Amino acid sequence: MPFEPRNSRYEKSKKGFLKRDKPKDQPKEAPDEKSTLLDDNQLESKRLTPQLKEETLTKPKPNDQPKQNDAKPIQNVQIENNSAKEELPAKLEASVEIDHLTKDQRLTDETVESLSRRSRLNSNKAKKQTKKVAPKVVSERPIKTKKSKVTRGKQQRRPKAKKVSGKRRVMWIILVLVIVIVGVIGWRGISAYQQSNNYSAMQPKNKKKQEVYIPQGSTVQQIGQILVNKHLVHSNKAFLHYVNAHDANNMLAGYYQLSPSMPMNVLVNRLLKGGSDTPINHDMVLTMTEGEGIDSFAKKVGSSKKFTEKDFLDKVNDQTFLESLAKKYPELLTSAMSAKDTRYRLEGYLYPATYDYTRYKTVEDLITAMVDKTDTEMRPYYSKIKKSNMNMQELMTVSSLVQGEGVGDKDMRIIAGVFLNRLDIDMPIQSDVAVKYALKTDRVNLSIDDTMVDSPYNLYRNPGYGPGPMNNPSIQAVKAVLNPKDRQKKYLYFVANLKTGAITYTKNQDDHDAAVAKVDDVNQGMENK
Repeated sequence: MPFEPRNSRYEKSKKGFLKRDKPKDQPKEAPDEKSTLLDDNQLESKRLTPQLKEETLTKPKPNDQPKQNDAKPIQNVQIENNSAKEELPAKLEASVEIDHLTKDQRLTDETVESLSRRSRLNSNKAKKQTKKVAPKVVSERPIKTKKSKVTRGKQQRRPKAKKVSGKRRVMWIILVLVIVIVGVIGWRGISAYQQSNNYSAMQPKNKKKQEVYIPQGSTVQQIGQILVNKHLVHSNKAFLHYVNAHDANNMLAGYYQLSPSMPMNVLVNRLLKGGSDTPINHDMVLTMTEGEGIDSFAKKVGSSKKFTEKDFLDKVNDQTFLESLAKKYPELLTSAMSAKDTRYRLEGYLYPATYDYTRYKTVEDLITAMVDKTDTEMRPYYSKIKKSNMNMQELMTVSSLVQGEGVGDKDMRIIAGVFLNRLDIDMPIQSDVAVKYALKTDRVNLSIDDTMVDSPYNLYRNPGYGPGPMNNPSIQAVKAVLNPKDRQKKYLYFVANLKTGAITYTKNQDDHDAAVAKVDDVNQGMENK
């Protein structure tokens, strides 16, 4: 498209602005009246509004009127047209006059035809000008293209929209996560509450009983864990919650026959009444009780159908086997391996518990399991033992004496303090438990001659700890020695009423003799029972 100045349309609209727009010189001729009228009428038709043009063209032709009468209105129009060239208001008045012409003053047929011809020419010119202007609309296409580019730009700025959507997505994810976390916390809280308050039976329809052993000195939490392991209660929390709520802390050790169909109240009531001292199912298990020695347990092993008493005693004295155990459990057995004059090096290190001997192929496996159990129970106290003035052999020796002399945590701790007070002043321990072990007897009362027996285990004659433990103590006895009671009271003596179990503690020999005299008759009467 050829370049056009910005104001070309405006400039073209002005006639004569450019040289090519100037009208060509016409040969001057005498103005004809008819042509003058036509030119004036032409101008008038251009000035007429479209409505006036239509009325002018559609009005009937006055064929019956004479031609002479036509000149007068045309001249009037000519005059009005000439005056319209001078002023615009005059033009408007002329258009009004034409509208009010009478029938006698209408244009002739020839004039109407000329006007219609001129109007058609003018309409054609207007169409041509419209067509010429049309390319300029086309020239605006780049603007549309720019608009489309803007639209494309918006489409290209989708990453920005994605960022917004990404932020929204992150917010939704965070919201979902918060809801999930709150739900999980709420669910766990409800589950924890239900577990701590679920006292129902684990399996109401399963009435098959199983043997459960509660060791002496077990805490409430330990008892609860045993029941959990046996699948008798829903959780340890529920057991502890029930025990504390019903003040049922005085549960007893022993063997029980319990089933999963028992609710919490039934289980706790059974434990409060106490169990059997020996296993109910003797055919499949071997039980070493607290304070029992190797000789006594060896007889139990011999009563089984799988091992013999001789096999068990030979193995506990097998030096090669003992050294292998010492390497496996150095913190537990190192001091025992260096001890002298011991009857059995493993005395005191076989943990008192119930063992299913059918699980073990050899007697060596059984003994290893018993030593491993002791190591497991003692491991939490190894660091404290290293800080004390005793090695493991000495600790287990005092623990075995406390196990044989005392009953209950309180008395065990006070008796442990009495023995430690004697050791501090190099006073012989003088325990009947040691003499009985030396004599291999279970007699209740000892004579003066018994206390004079020549044995390294006779702690009436020999000061110190002796060769080693006299039985296999419970963890309760070990804890009593590590945490003695009333040492500041300087007790050095004690005597027990064998009938009632009451113990009297004294600080000197005279007070002790008086206390012995009070219970001597009762204790001597216990010999035959």
